[in-house]
Amino acid sequence: MDLAEATGVTLAAAQAQGVLDLSTPSGRLAARIGAVVARNETEMRVERQVLGHQRRRESGRPFWSTRPFGFERDGRHREAEAEALRQAYRDVLAGITLWSIAKDWNARGLLSPHGKEWRSSNLRSVLLKPRNAGIQTYSQWVEKPDGKRVRRTEETGAGNWEAIVSEGIFRALVRHLSDPERNTGGGGKRKALLSGVVRCSKCQAVVTQGWSKQNAAGERYRIYTCSGGRCITCPADPLDSFVVRKVIDRAEEWNAAPATDAADEEREAELLAEETAASERRTALAEMFAVGDIDASTLRTGIGRCDADLTKIRAGLADLASQRVRVDLGDIEYLWEELDFEDPDRIDYVRTVVMQVCERVELMPRGRGVRSFKGEHCRITFRNP
Repeated sequence: MDLAEATGVTLAAAQAQGVLDLSTPSGRLAARIGAVVARNETEMRVERQVLGHQRRRESGRPFWSTRPFGFERDGRHREAEAEALRQAYRDVLAGITLWSIAKDWNARGLLSPHGKEWRSSNLRSVLLKPRNAGIQTYSQWVEKPDGKRVRRTEETGAGNWEAIVSEGIFRALVRHLSDPERNTGGGGKRKALLSGVVRCSKCQAVVTQGWSKQNAAGERYRIYTCSGGRCITCPADPLDSFVVRKVIDRAEEWNAAPATDAADEEREAELLAEETAASERRTALAEMFAVGDIDASTLRTGIGRCDADLTKIRAGLADLASQRVRVDLGDIEYLWEELDFEDPDRIDYVRTVVMQVCERVELMPRGRGVRSFKGEHCRITFRNP
């Protein structure tokens, strides 16, 4: 109406709980009052929704628009899915690929809540959900400096549903999947046992599988090549055999060692207490800013310190959780004898064992003119069991 008046447009009548003659002052007054009342009702409804979401966050109740994988809508576990999630966390931290886990779930008929098969991408998304560790989150749309709106999700505390995995395991997986050195390569089949595991001793780049040139007999064979600058190449089969045999020699020592000790459990309890304290400090700062006790600069400084503390604490929890994820080495010798490079599941298992037992595997220069592989061409640093 204001625009119409400013531009000299004559308004006739509009239907709104009767006929309003917008060409008269009283008609325009009634229309404006009706618009203000309608706007007030809309704002009150939004406020009630915001308060309702706030009460749900404070109570820790689950509030999911659709049933999430592993849970019922009320927060109870759907046990078959929950157990699959627990195993998936262990498998990923042990080195199994997301592709292999998705393939296994699909074969077992464990589909998504929407009835769709799993891929590496949607499996990764599910594993990164804090709700699996009993952590509540809050999402909202925020406007960036360039004017674009993005959806931001932040953790708001513990939920009142039972966690599927511990927070330490969850933090370890987040750290693992966020590792910039992790080979994401599309999540396809493994075709080489040590590709991405062994490093070049010259430039520290990982080695990848390739194929040699044809020899006099017209044959080609698998090789490992430095991905940094082709500093070093090595026949793949002898290197695979050497590394796995060395790991087999350590298998009995690893199987006999306990997965955890009292010191680790005590340290985990300390870190969890520190995390709770840092989270409470962060919440207290926000509340102090809301009532005007501190200014924005103090809030930013305090939040930054709390976030830095939380990052350090959660890294410590992730390290402890990673140390607890262990695979049984008992049948590795049999698996090596039967290793089939067309079966990615078997390759994944042996890779998992190698990464668990070995802290570092480096390929050394063979020297000019040396074609055969010898043990001195590979340097292995073993982890303590």
